[in-house]
Amino acid sequence: MIHQQSARLLGGALLVTACAHAAPGTPAGAAASPAAPSACAAANGVGKLQLLLMLQPAVPETTEALVRIEGENERSSVRVSAALGTTFELRPGTYRLTVSLPGYSSATRTADIACGADKSLSIPLARKR
Repeated sequence: MIHQQSARLLGGALLVTACAHAAPGTPAGAAASPAAPSACAAANGVGKLQLLLMLQPAVPETTEALVRIEGENERSSVRVSAALGTTFELRPGTYRLTVSLPGYSSATRTADIACGADKSLSIPLARKR
């Protein structure tokens, strides 16, 4: 079991909570098939994005990375465990995520979020030389 943080970004407000999840078995960048309208309603109009950071060398669980999230109508920054990653609940749309961690090169990726769908995104960060 992996303990992760969960962050919810809605209307400019960001809520971060801790939770436990089973070990991720979804390949990097894999997305669930588009959700049916009833699944969207059941998901309160949001989709989930699981963010995993791939660090070489690894860092302690207490090390925090800064994640900047930019969407069409939403912008926020949150600190997450660099070793454990996090799960965001986001309104449907396209988001740009920029991850930075002292001593590592920053990385930027985009993610398309569908209502009621789960998506996993792995971002590798290389140690600066």
